[in-house]
Amino acid sequence: MRSVPGVVPARYAEALQEFERIVGKENVYTSDEDLDLYRDGYSILWGEPEERIAAGAVAPASVEQVQDIVRAANKYRIPLYAISTGRNLGYGGSAPNYSGSVVLDLKRMNRVIEVNEKQHYCIVEPGVSFFDLYAELRRRNLKLIASQPAPGWGSPIGNALEHGRGNPAGDNFRNSCGMEVVLGNGELLRTGMGALPNGKTWATYPDGVGPSLDGIFSQSNFGIVTKMGFNLFPWPQTIRHLRIATHNYDDLDAMVEVCNALQTQGIGRGSGVFSPLGMTQAPDVVAVFTRRGGGTAAEINRLAKAQNMAVFMMSLAFAGPDKVTQAQFEVAHEALSAIPGIELSSAGIPGIGPANDTVVRAPDDLATLTDDQASNFGKPSLQRFWEDTAQFSWDGHLWFSPLLPQTGEELRKAHQLLGDTCREMDFYWGLPPALLYNSAAMGCAASAYCIVKNFSVSKSDSEKNRKTREVVLRLIRVAADNGWSEYRTAPALQQAVMDTFSFNNHAYIRTCELIKDAVDPNGILSAGRYGIWPRHLRKARS
Repeated sequence: MRSVPGVVPARYAEALQEFERIVGKENVYTSDEDLDLYRDGYSILWGEPEERIAAGAVAPASVEQVQDIVRAANKYRIPLYAISTGRNLGYGGSAPNYSGSVVLDLKRMNRVIEVNEKQHYCIVEPGVSFFDLYAELRRRNLKLIASQPAPGWGSPIGNALEHGRGNPAGDNFRNSCGMEVVLGNGELLRTGMGALPNGKTWATYPDGVGPSLDGIFSQSNFGIVTKMGFNLFPWPQTIRHLRIATHNYDDLDAMVEVCNALQTQGIGRGSGVFSPLGMTQAPDVVAVFTRRGGGTAAEINRLAKAQNMAVFMMSLAFAGPDKVTQAQFEVAHEALSAIPGIELSSAGIPGIGPANDTVVRAPDDLATLTDDQASNFGKPSLQRFWEDTAQFSWDGHLWFSPLLPQTGEELRKAHQLLGDTCREMDFYWGLPPALLYNSAAMGCAASAYCIVKNFSVSKSDSEKNRKTREVVLRLIRVAADNGWSEYRTAPALQQAVMDTFSFNNHAYIRTCELIKDAVDPNGILSAGRYGIWPRHLRKARS
């Protein structure tokens, strides 16, 4: 039996017996074989003493069982770490922030509680995956779309609480409405209109009356979310794609400015900025991008011409009634055509978005569409996961995902400064994609660019992992010095990111600690998550 920090083995054994009484012996896991499944398969600390390791795991099947487990954990002072499906690969997986925690695995809480076709919402439990929700929509023959990321094996609740991106909503937390939460003392809370007994607008009106509490439960350890509502979207009649490409590095500003203006007016939904040239491994391209400064605009343009590859690509999608998407496509085409040298086509970005060159119309049966086309109508897949695995051939990866203002100037600055940081430490930067991080659904303006850079992780080379940690920690600091921060990160790096949020002597984290002490006085829930520690584990800040 593994140990729990600060708890004598006999007391831990008593706690395990209590957990078994609540959920059944078969749903409490203590063997090394079982607990190894809760290791972060992509851990940047793999095999090192600092790796985050679970001491046990318990899998409840109902909110009442969650409450009983939390009360027992308080009694025995057992730290818990809640997960939904544990698919947060590249950002920590299912491993706890605080080694020796017991993972509260919510996989058995997998009910789609409600789907409302007319009001376009669903309410789900944390163990429901995007595949599960899609299957339920198809079982009922409902032509509704759940906003989802790629790949689709994660949980709508888990993804939303991490502010994961989805199509078509953008930030999936902003696409949620109403939640049920077990607090650190076992108390059950419903937010918004859910606080009204039998409230009928819990999943349709997000604010309720009085303070809106939902936000404090995202990327935090203030409670365990056991139910959550999400908006659903009707199948669009047609979907059109407009691909925007240039072989000229200096066209970036104009491309971004025009696309921003269109999206602010609700014309098109963007995917971000991609660089086919910057992602290639051609020797002459790599030679330029590994040199300090990453090459001049003239050099990059010459490479683009020699490789016959675009320097930058963007795309806009238009979804809705046929007449509307046709009109929006024409307006966007006309506005972008005013940029000299811009190449436009009715297709997505190869390898990134749907590559169809015709209008996609809502079918009677999604089986008639390709996987890329069907994804526009809510069909999840693991295609992206398998593509990445096949392409990179590594043990895993760590995401570095800073947000920055949505301008070409800021994106170029970030590529240069962050790229130079990597080059100084012998890491390759290239020109990684900058995704649009939307704050609302279906054609609203995006709020920021999110650079998405992955660093390989090894299960056999700890020295390589150490160097990777060094470069990512340096990138976090360089980004913060320029007003950028990651929007999510792995447990091994969460403290470093939160330490940069230092306005007014760290007033933000100090306020989080006040809330933590109030709602989880014994500090048993997900200690250290996003730098929020309970009082007994809190370190003094200099």
